[in-house]
Amino acid sequence: MKRLSIEMGHKPEQSLIDKMGEYLAADRRLSWLGPLREKFPSAEWYLVGGGVRDLLMGREGRIKDYDMVVRRASLDELTSVLEKAGRVDLVGRNFGVLKFTPDGLPAGDEAVDIAWPRTEQAGMSGGYRDFQVQADADLPIEKDLARRDFTVNAIAYDFASRRLVDPHGGLRDIEERRLRAVGDPTERFREDYSRMLRALRQACQLGFDIEPRTWEALRQLMPHLDDKRVATTPRGEIKERVVPHETVAKELVKALAHDPRRALELFERSGALFRIMPELAPLVGCEQPRNHHSEGDVWTHTKLAIDKLTGPGFAEMFPGEKPTVETVLAVLLHDVAKPQTRGADENGKINFYGHAEQGARIAQGLAEHWRLASAAGFDIDAERLGWLVNMHMVPHLLDLKTVRKTTLSKHFLEQPGLGRELLHVAYADAAATIPENGEPDLSRLSELMAVLKEMEGTFAQDKKKPAKLLSGKEVMEIAHVDEGPAVGALLEALKEAQFNHQVASVEEARQLIQELAKKK
Repeated sequence: MKRLSIEMGHKPEQSLIDKMGEYLAADRRLSWLGPLREKFPSAEWYLVGGGVRDLLMGREGRIKDYDMVVRRASLDELTSVLEKAGRVDLVGRNFGVLKFTPDGLPAGDEAVDIAWPRTEQAGMSGGYRDFQVQADADLPIEKDLARRDFTVNAIAYDFASRRLVDPHGGLRDIEERRLRAVGDPTERFREDYSRMLRALRQACQLGFDIEPRTWEALRQLMPHLDDKRVATTPRGEIKERVVPHETVAKELVKALAHDPRRALELFERSGALFRIMPELAPLVGCEQPRNHHSEGDVWTHTKLAIDKLTGPGFAEMFPGEKPTVETVLAVLLHDVAKPQTRGADENGKINFYGHAEQGARIAQGLAEHWRLASAAGFDIDAERLGWLVNMHMVPHLLDLKTVRKTTLSKHFLEQPGLGRELLHVAYADAAATIPENGEPDLSRLSELMAVLKEMEGTFAQDKKKPAKLLSGKEVMEIAHVDEGPAVGALLEALKEAQFNHQVASVEEARQLIQELAKKK
């Protein structure tokens, strides 16, 4: 399928909109739509939301799900036909919503949402559960678009007439790369406070600026991100967050994944970041020794480290690699405990003893509190995040002349993904550490990576550990020792010899074990 590219004006030429129709007609994920429209000739079908926006921006390769609105058709009748072409889940009969999973849907793509046009009456608590939804098969499409969050998401494509329905100027906002709330931004955000985080995330995702009135309303209402309400449960009344932890996690993680630098800037300026992670606020103004950190305080250093993750220096040191979101979070939190561990010796020299260990506990606690692992599509683990923070200085402190190769293997090679993340974190930290007279020192990290590359050559094809030359049982027989710590020590010595290219065959391994056993 040819890539769609539409050059937009405020009133796009019909030929350009026709390209959009041709693209949709050729998309096999929608092959069921043509026959369905023939069976219901009086129905009106619209593609709405982010799918329309992404097609207009030439981002069709990123569309995993389609949202449809259908007018003048019974959902029961649609279901009876669609069931012959896939699986139908009637997720909201009262709301007029069903999900359709066509047979043969490509892996990774989501079910198609098919809904009647609807209006929403918000309870104004800012909670997504407080909407009273009214679905009406005869409701004009413009009424449905009026309830949506941002103008760029409030455009509909009419499959029958091949026209765009754009009552709120979304096309102009796409062209000018602007994110603007539909109608009054204060009302939109008061209806659902999670829209504030969605605005930040979509600005990062799309590379858009947030329109001034929308930004000001977002910034003024951000304190409501912490709002709670009383909910009735089988166990009685409890207080629950209006914006759930999982929603916060999803929007924060997605924003960091799309553009870490921009995400950090927008979340900080809006007031969201220090509400989600108040532990970061004390980093602002926390002084560091200027001879090592001429870049500034701990927060300045942290933001610079995030910049380094996506800069040209990272690409040069790690060609073809991209930091994971877990890495970005580790860099964001690597010095989180410096304010509470800050001290000075008798000469007034500033130190931060124990900040890595305490930072690890804080990072793990934040990941668990906000349920960051719930962000679908991202592999975030609270314990791993804590480990990365705890270990972030290790690559720069290792003495490569004395450190055992088995220690390097354990930290960097036996879990290659995690080991690579640690190297990425260490790079960002070092690249953002600017001595008073000189450039960042990356020499130790470069030397470590050279040693690791050489060690990788001794690994078996599974890349998880060196080829095993002798089993524990064989070592016991050769050394004439019983099962216990002595066997483990001999196996460890054998592995170290392999890394140092002193042993490469079974015969050489047997000889080494015999020699070591004689020295016991």
